[in-house]
Amino acid sequence: MCFAMAALGMGRAGTAEVLHVRVVDDIDSIAMVRELVEHLDQASDRGFEGVLLELQAGRVRDDLAWRLGTAIADAPRPVWVWLTGGSGEHAGPGQLELAVLAEGSWIDPQTTVAWEGPAAGAALMPEDLDARRMGRERYSSLWVALERRGAATRLAEGLLKPTSPVRARWVVAGECELVEGPVEPGQEAGLLTLVEPLGDQGTRGRIDPEVATGLRLVDGRERSARRVMREALGEQGARGLRATRVEVRSVLQARIDEAHELMAVARAEEALAGDILRRRIESGLGRTAYDRAVRERARASLAAVERGEAALKAFEALAAEHPEILRTRAPVQAELPGVEDTAARAWAREIEYVRRRLAGVRADAMAQAEG
Repeated sequence: MCFAMAALGMGRAGTAEVLHVRVVDDIDSIAMVRELVEHLDQASDRGFEGVLLELQAGRVRDDLAWRLGTAIADAPRPVWVWLTGGSGEHAGPGQLELAVLAEGSWIDPQTTVAWEGPAAGAALMPEDLDARRMGRERYSSLWVALERRGAATRLAEGLLKPTSPVRARWVVAGECELVEGPVEPGQEAGLLTLVEPLGDQGTRGRIDPEVATGLRLVDGRERSARRVMREALGEQGARGLRATRVEVRSVLQARIDEAHELMAVARAEEALAGDILRRRIESGLGRTAYDRAVRERARASLAAVERGEAALKAFEALAAEHPEILRTRAPVQAELPGVEDTAARAWAREIEYVRRRLAGVRADAMAQAEG
């Protein structure tokens, strides 16, 4: 998930070292955020003056925005955010939230923050998540950050959970202000609609880079990471700058697919092991040949069991690294009719079912192998 793009080490005398973390696409897994938090936490020990998070197009899952926002606030070195559009796509509201929370933030002039619909990956959030606490803490952090920036604190509600459309208008070139209260029909001319609630379907939003700067959500517009780092470092950056770049991207969907395949393999090997063990042995064999055939059949069954157990072990290792796997729909074949269950419980039942079946076939095969 992380690929070093430059050698680590202390910079030359008078040169400021910055860790440039390029985050590709959606932030959708706890493993991805864990890696990002490690970069933030280790920046001081590795001699960096600060960390630049380059956030590309995509969405940030709500619980991960909460966790990463807290990590940005607690980081031992300054964290700056640069919003970029990636392959002509839009940055999402979660990326903008993190930009507001950062010590400094910039946006690429060609990048628009735009989204429509509910937050991404809601089904993959922890089942025991305290959503009310998350909402309170995100709102509080965003409110404080907006006040620090000199921006309208009402945007905290407007970005996270608007109850009415959030609109703005230009005051002078380069400066926007929010429009308070309802807008009468026919008075929409010249107003910019930033966010609209869509009921149970989430929200729709669009904030162009000029508007983001005019509302002081970000500090400015820059086309290059190096320009952003120089702006962030001020005079120190002007004297000399050296960047170490790493790239972080999500592999969650690939790991989900891999995990489902591993469980399918474990089930298939268990079924094969049982079929082998029940296979009839040719009649008419002598006692010695018959015993040898029984042992060979048992060994073949045990080989299938071992492959199944290896697949199950690999599945559990993946699930430990990516807990979102256990929040997807399990391919359950051991369901209890009429019983509604959480995804995690369904997976737990499936894992235990396969484990017991493999253990049972193993015991039978070993008994036959021993004669």
